[in-house]
Amino acid sequence: MMKPALCILLGLLATGCGSTGSSQSSAPTRQETNQEASDKAVVATTTAGATKLSQSQMSTKPVKANAAAAHAGDIVILFDVPFANESHIADNVVEECSDIGKQFSASVIKYAHSNNLKISSAATLPESGKVVQLSIDNVYSAGNAFIGHRKSATVSARYLVDGKEVAHTEKTRNSGGGFFGGFKGSCSVLAHTVNTLGSDVAKWLKQQTQ
Repeated sequence: MMKPALCILLGLLATGCGSTGSSQSSAPTRQETNQEASDKAVVATTTAGATKLSQSQMSTKPVKANAAAAHAGDIVILFDVPFANESHIADNVVEECSDIGKQFSASVIKYAHSNNLKISSAATLPESGKVVQLSIDNVYSAGNAFIGHRKSATVSARYLVDGKEVAHTEKTRNSGGGFFGGFKGSCSVLAHTVNTLGSDVAKWLKQQTQ
């Protein structure tokens, strides 16, 4: 009577052990499944980020190309307009007012933009396209803040398209210093003079491009 009962008891214990082993063996399987899901999520996120970056980089290329194409049609002038003949300009003007060429160039661009002209400056002029060759032909600087300024500047402009001259002009402006001229130095008055000349050249250039 005891042996069958013992067998049954041993059988139940064996079944319980088997159930526990099954539970333990299935846990790593679920852990591996969760890890695989996590890995897939990381890969998906990385791939999405790379795709987004790639699309962003591709979208900027046409913008740069369009910007370059826009500048390709600009009228180009020199960033620093030179003296036509430096020996004809007083030494004090050449030495002390060294920014006058840059000021003249900046003035032409400022007033050209206000006249809806596409214009830009460069260190050297291109051989083709629309170009304006500018030069400061003469500068007269007399007087000072105490006795009054007597300044004058003459500039030339040649408008060329693909190396062929379309138009040419020469402009002269005089200045006594304008408002508060008694508080201005000679270079400041000359800067005012070439600023006005920049407006003159821009208006002339507008007429040539209509």
